[in-house]
Amino acid sequence: MRVELSEGEPERDTRLPFRGCPARNVFTIGLPLEKTSCEKAASCTRKKSVLVWPETLRDLHYYHTPLSYLLVCISTGYFVQDTAEIILMGHARAAWEFLIHHALVICCFLYTLYTHLYVAGAVVTLFVELNSVTLHLRLLLKLAGATSSTAYRVNKMLNIWTFVAIRLAAQFYLTWYVIKNYSELHNAAFFMCALMTTNIMMLMYLCRLIRSDFLRHVGGKEYAVRNGTHNSKKFLSD
Repeated sequence: MRVELSEGEPERDTRLPFRGCPARNVFTIGLPLEKTSCEKAASCTRKKSVLVWPETLRDLHYYHTPLSYLLVCISTGYFVQDTAEIILMGHARAAWEFLIHHALVICCFLYTLYTHLYVAGAVVTLFVELNSVTLHLRLLLKLAGATSSTAYRVNKMLNIWTFVAIRLAAQFYLTWYVIKNYSELHNAAFFMCALMTTNIMMLMYLCRLIRSDFLRHVGGKEYAVRNGTHNSKKFLSD
């Protein structure tokens, strides 16, 4: 939107400053979705305020509740919206790995919604949104140029801890479950391929995260610039 100005007066662009910027998605969609996912993923394992581990964590194939099914519905809509946002904003080439991840998640979640199978497994995967909170905070701090601040140092420790203790733990638990019950699961081969692909991607992300936040001195200034916020061609910096 542009404002009509009198002749001779320079034109001012009044468009939103975050349009096309990763921060826009973080504030308007990412963080609210993560809060909802974490709260509902936790509540899906509760019954009268008591944690019910056997049903939710042992029967990832058949067990589900109306609340857990609703959570998967909401999360599927988020991944569809985020995929469309990446493509429409022109970030598809730079964010191809995110698109692959989102495509796998959307396919698995749509199968879950259609068949009512693996709903508990989908809920377990959404616990990784706890780590996404620290990842998004890391991005915001980098965009603000606050990589030398105490907040960034604290967040990077929380980020690496939640990445390993929550994100990777959830991924590996799901992989173990599918391998253990492979002969009894519906379309186990499809889910095994999807899990192995995302496992590889998660390990690659972990290596990049460690290299960027804990080994920044390697390669000197050139490495820091190449993996900081100065590279505008990347959708998200390492």
